[in-house]
Amino acid sequence: MALSKLKPHFEKENPVTQLMVDQETGKMREDILNEKVLSAIIEMKTRLERIPEFLQALEKIQKEVDTVISVGVASRCLADGTIPHEEWVRKAGYKLSPNGKTNIGLGRPLFRED
Repeated sequence: MALSKLKPHFEKENPVTQLMVDQETGKMREDILNEKVLSAIIEMKTRLERIPEFLQALEKIQKEVDTVISVGVASRCLADGTIPHEEWVRKAGYKLSPNGKTNIGLGRPLFRED
């Protein structure tokens, strides 16, 4: 719920989002709060310039929880091959590891940017 102050857009099709009783606040169902899980991936969207705010909020949260938090930031590469979020991640004080995967979308119609 600490991230809710930043008004993220939680991915509706994500399994963790489905466990939220309120997607505005990120409040989870009471009956699952003490469950142990191997992995829970929270997906959300925000504007590039807000990345430092989110990373700072995650640093604060990390001090309050007894678990590992791994963060991935993703965006579509620009036409010149540069990574749009690189500047914002570095401004937040993080070292960027530009490893990743490329989804070629074989199961869907070709994306066309208007």
